[in-house]
This record gives sequence, structure tokens and C-alpha cells, in this order.
Amino acid sequence: MSGEAQGKLTPDYQASGSMIAALAGMSPYQTPNDCLKRAFNAVDNGGVYSGEREYIEAAEWGNKHEGDILQGTMQKLAIDADLEILEPFQHPTLPLAVSLDGIGHGNDMEFTTDPGQNIYVMGRDSIVLEGPGILEAKLTAVRPRDEPPPFRGPLQVQAAMMCTAYKWAAIGTLYGGTELRVYLYGIEDAIQQKIGADVLDFDARVKQYRDHGDRDWYPAMTPNDAASTWRRIDDGDGPIELTDELSELAMEYDACMKAQAAISKQKKAITTEIQNYMANHDLATVIEDGKQVGTVTWGMSAARKEYTVKAKPAARSTTIKVEMFDDE
Repeated sequence: MSGEAQGKLTPDYQASGSMIAALAGMSPYQTPNDCLKRAFNAVDNGGVYSGEREYIEAAEWGNKHEGDILQGTMQKLAIDADLEILEPFQHPTLPLAVSLDGIGHGNDMEFTTDPGQNIYVMGRDSIVLEGPGILEAKLTAVRPRDEPPPFRGPLQVQAAMMCTAYKWAAIGTLYGGTELRVYLYGIEDAIQQKIGADVLDFDARVKQYRDHGDRDWYPAMTPNDAASTWRRIDDGDGPIELTDELSELAMEYDACMKAQAAISKQKKAITTEIQNYMANHDLATVIEDGKQVGTVTWGMSAARKEYTVKAKPAARSTTIKVEMFDDE
């Protein structure tokens, strides 16, 4: 077959290749706690995640074009490959499994970075495609770059090499539907050791929940992550005392809010002063030393149709409120 995406093949309660960047705190799309929530759900439902899987249109298009991206990668490297991989690869000792887009058949050719051919060797001067290797397809709308971010394949293929014992990996990334770049990787020991540690940490948290019902969350990475992780408020619990360090942060937060309020007040005063001068004009010029150095625009807001906001249940707020006591 031509490399049609097979969907998720790895267990939902176990670390997988696509999860590695999140566990390392390097994914803009999911946090370590998001991974834990799905794993906890899978533990509660016979090993299978029962919640809705988020639909991401870009990922859907990536799946549709996976075969073409893999074929283009094979052509650039002058290799053959197996593209119908229907079973995951389980690491022999770690609780880690990966699913592969393809397995390339190495041709013993040595590659160096060649921008003219859109081939980039990562982390070394050259690499020999010896034996089987990992093929991974990616699609993105961002501008082409000489090195992909960790979450767009590099960490994933290191995990894949760990599970397969393969010595090389190729990530074919199609940028904007018009430019295919191939990134070649070898084994990176330090990265793989970090992946192993992250996987064991994740597995220990899942086992703690499975065996004892305890949710050992990771430290939240953002306010949204915190609100999603600690969703409820325990009634009857009294206030907790912040540590000295956190108390200092709370006071710093209060100072930031006061500074923001002062800036907002000043902006409103300046805006009103300029608006009074502009009156019915929509454009003014900013002058310094007799030269125009900028413009001020005051246009019309876009019309908006009336709509009704859907009802939704109460949810944990993503913000905190700090109120300092005034000295008397």
C-alpha cells in the first residue's frame, strides 16, 4: 500500500512515540498532565481511552498526504521502504511503544547536508543509511526551516529507534504543501537516556493510579493546565499558607497587576486626549523633530450579528486573584 495512515496502534495507558515531546514539556499541543489524563481514563476503561479524541484538521490532512510525503522522502534518499506497518513496536525493557509510518531499507549511502536537495543531516557531519531505518511523515503550514523543533518528529524518532534498535531515521516534512525537506538522524545517547527517564516517570504515575487510585500529577505548565488538572475545589478545607518563596511571588503578582492597572489608566487618558483632537478624522500623523515618524488610526469597529452564548457548566478559573492588605 502507499502509506495510508493507520491511526493509533499503541496502548492508551502506556507512553508512545507521539507522546514523548509532551512528557519532556516541549509540546505546544499537549502537556504531561494531558497524557496522564488519557492514561488514567484508559486504566478505568479496560486499557482503552474512552473519551473523545480531539479533531485537528491539520493532522487529518497530514494523514491524507502521508503516503505522498513518504514516497517523496524515499525518492530523495533513493531507497525502498515498507509503508504498511500494522503493528506497534514495543521496547524490550521500557514501558514504551511506537507506531511507524514506514521502515526504510538502507542503501549504505552516506549523506551530508545538501540544501539544494533539501536534505539535512542533524547532529553530525554525515550519516550512512545502514540497514533498516525509521520513516516519519510530517505536514506543516509554517515556513521551511533547516532544523525542525523537537515536537515535530525529532524526539519521536529517537523513541522509535529505541524500540526498534534501528540506527537511523528520516523525517520527511512537507512545508505549506510545496516544499519537502528530509531530516536525517542517528542515535543520540543523551536524548534517548532522557526519554527513558521520562517514560519510567510516566509509567510510575500510571501504576500509582492503577494500584492505589492516587493521581500523582506533574507540576502544571500553564494556568490552563492547572485549571484542567485541579478541576474541583474541596469544600470545607481552610486556607493553606504559602511558603516564603510563593508569598514573595504573590506580592510580585500584586505589584504586576497594579502596574498593569496604572498603564491601562494612562492608555485610556492618552487615547481620549488624541481622540478629542482627531474628532471625525480617521488618520493622524505622528511628528518628531519636524519629521513624520508614525501614524495614529481611529477607524470603525466591524459590525457583529446578535448571537446567544451557549450555557456551560461551572469550571475552574484559569486566573487567580491576589489582594494585598493595606498598611494602616
